[in-house]
Amino acid sequence: MPCYVPLCAGRQDLLPPVCRSCAWWQTAINGQQHTADAAERRHQWMLAVGSTWGSLGLLQETGEATRRFGPRSAGTSGSRGRASAASQNPLVLASIHYAPAVAVPRLGSLPFAPPDQEAVLLFCLRSEQDQARTRARRILQKAFGQLKDRGVQEVYAFASLLGSPDNQERCQFFSLDFLESNGFQQVTDNGELYLMRVDLRGLVSLINQVESAVRRVLGNDPTPSPAAWTHRGPS
Repeated sequence: MPCYVPLCAGRQDLLPPVCRSCAWWQTAINGQQHTADAAERRHQWMLAVGSTWGSLGLLQETGEATRRFGPRSAGTSGSRGRASAASQNPLVLASIHYAPAVAVPRLGSLPFAPPDQEAVLLFCLRSEQDQARTRARRILQKAFGQLKDRGVQEVYAFASLLGSPDNQERCQFFSLDFLESNGFQQVTDNGELYLMRVDLRGLVSLINQVESAVRRVLGNDPTPSPAAWTHRGPS
């Protein structure tokens, strides 16, 4: 049965290779980064931000061990010690990331003024192609619930017309219609990229409606165990 667990630096190996070796949001570097370097930069960013803010996303797992996603690339710090554990990773069906907007380096290179100091940025949504949009909606709503419980009031995200989950090859951004159908409203745009915002203070009824609709499709998906969540993410 699928379960949801918090994403922290110690669970980076659970992500698909294309995600765990990408540091697009975690750096402001333009151009192609070497896979091992990007994975290590991402890991160090997760350690630094997660140590004070807590978990940095959410994973939906099957709970069953698989060898589908191998270990992190050789050459990253501590990768050899994590190799055997990575080979026993459960299959991740979907993942989503979030972090304080002020802690996301990429925002400085995007063509909009940064969000409010207390705002959280949502990014990097991926889901398996089988029921991809349903899983994406489900994990987004789970993320809303977790952030609301942590006292977050405003969540921002960037969208394009061909973003994730409709186009996994352009996963830096969400798709515009996906965010709009899940409570986000447009703040501004430059014709290609859209800055979107949702106010979690008025989202309780929306979450409940979506929870009920999705349960009818997927069955009774469990919420994350309270014991799995802390405000200081494990490293």
